[in-house]
Amino acid sequence: MKQTALAALLATTVAMAPWQTVKSAESGDFLYGQRLYSLGDYGGALGIWQELAKQGDARAQYSMAILYLKGRGVPKDRNKAKEWASRAAEQGYKPGQRLLQKLQTPSPKTTAAKKSKQRKPQRKPLSEMTELERVEASVEDLLQQIGGKIAQDGQLVYGELRTERLDDVIAITVPDMEIQSTDGGVFQVGTVLAHVRRLDPRFDDITLTLPGEMNFRQADGDTGRVTMAKHHAKLRWDRQLRSSTEFEFRLGEIRFLLDAEGEMGRIDEVLVQAEVPEKDGQWTGPMRFALQGVKMTNREAASLRLDRAAIVLDLRGLDIGAYKNNGQGLAGSGQPPLKQILGMASGVGLRTEIDNLAVHHPGQGTFQLSQANYGLDLSNRDGKLLNLALTAVHHGLTGSGSAAPEAMVPGDLDIALAIENVPSETVINVGVAAVVEIALLGEVSSAHQVFLRLRRELSGAAAVLRLKRAKILAKDYEIFMGLTLAADNTAKAGMVGGGELRIKGLDKLLAVSGGGQIPPIAAFAKKGKRLQGRRGHLFNLAVRPDGLLTVNDEPLVSLAPFDEQAQQ
Repeated sequence: MKQTALAALLATTVAMAPWQTVKSAESGDFLYGQRLYSLGDYGGALGIWQELAKQGDARAQYSMAILYLKGRGVPKDRNKAKEWASRAAEQGYKPGQRLLQKLQTPSPKTTAAKKSKQRKPQRKPLSEMTELERVEASVEDLLQQIGGKIAQDGQLVYGELRTERLDDVIAITVPDMEIQSTDGGVFQVGTVLAHVRRLDPRFDDITLTLPGEMNFRQADGDTGRVTMAKHHAKLRWDRQLRSSTEFEFRLGEIRFLLDAEGEMGRIDEVLVQAEVPEKDGQWTGPMRFALQGVKMTNREAASLRLDRAAIVLDLRGLDIGAYKNNGQGLAGSGQPPLKQILGMASGVGLRTEIDNLAVHHPGQGTFQLSQANYGLDLSNRDGKLLNLALTAVHHGLTGSGSAAPEAMVPGDLDIALAIENVPSETVINVGVAAVVEIALLGEVSSAHQVFLRLRRELSGAAAVLRLKRAKILAKDYEIFMGLTLAADNTAKAGMVGGGELRIKGLDKLLAVSGGGQIPPIAAFAKKGKRLQGRRGHLFNLAVRPDGLLTVNDEPLVSLAPFDEQAQQ
């Protein structure tokens, strides 16, 4: 929520711009380090890149320079950043050369921007500001948030703000706004004009006029531009929060052009919207990101077409104060305790909707999807019990040229899973500790004690897992399943319950997947009851108190993780 409306707008623009596109690279440890870095595990990325850098990997040497430059996983050290950038540059690695040049001779605009900030006096208390000063301070706060969110791997620079009063609004001009990436890429936003109107003692209404054309330069030197025929941008700025939870940015007829290649893509509309008002100190409502009419391509003739896609985040009872107090932890190397994260909102929902997606790659074939709707809902209304619901529905999934045979692709899928009444204290005190032990030691040293506690506390809370439905349809097979498992403190597996599984086309599924050659799967398949009229095989599943999993009343395998008599 700390990310502002303009940050979301520029993040959208930057994410779609060709200079920001991730280029293909060899698989291996370096890419795993990139994944850890993107997840915020800077220490993990450091552990991988440092070894590779010492072995002479130029990409890793450049990445080490970024870690030291930004203070990610290591103390900030410009000299060490320069040292690693120099090693990468000596090997002819262009991003390293550009970074080294930047570290040796900062650009005039950057220097001027820094000097400008140094000259600014300490901000007056809000009560002592004039109206013009107060509005300019709000815009500065907005720009600071953009700089912190968008330019995490670079910086946001702009010229001196110009402020003037026009009838009932105050106009602020932000000239020469530019996002500079550490790899040498530059995205020139241009001049942005903000019209600020006071709504009441707490809120301002801000309307933004954005440039119709923005230029960029990629790290490899290619240049181009992004054009927008339509751009509506409006937000309600909360001076108390120094942020915005109600905004709408609607951009239309966007085109991406490389000077040397021509048009590389277009988008009919981009929508970034939030309607998260406050009630009794809590914030509730949806945040939405949507795309329509996307057509993109690249030099390798890969292409993407998308009629519509939307991601909707529904917040319920969010404690903005708790979120803001932990903002530094979330953004920096530290993380707030899980207990605080779970206590920030009474619930959150996430939905993804897709209509008519087609992705083509010359070497990998074509992937198509007619419709999809995926959802996650987490509720924690009383602060003690967590409820999680997952849904996945798609229709018309096809693929060609991929490793999986076309007849095996799950063209239609409908899954609904719910996990109910999980004690949050158990998740915090038991689950996280177990994860840490596994990460550090490769196992849970006190696994039996952990199991006993989980069984006791989940049973006491009446925790239950419900696979409400699972329907998977493909050309050569169909799968239907429902299952309910309840926590039980007397059960050897910690749970009891059961359900039904029906598979049509089991023989083909086993033959193509190779499952018939795997003893446990083959043994499971043999216990299926063949139904009349080519309706497939039926599997009645049950987990008994003694820990045995039975299939059609025949024991298959024990799910009890420990022989408790041997442990005593």
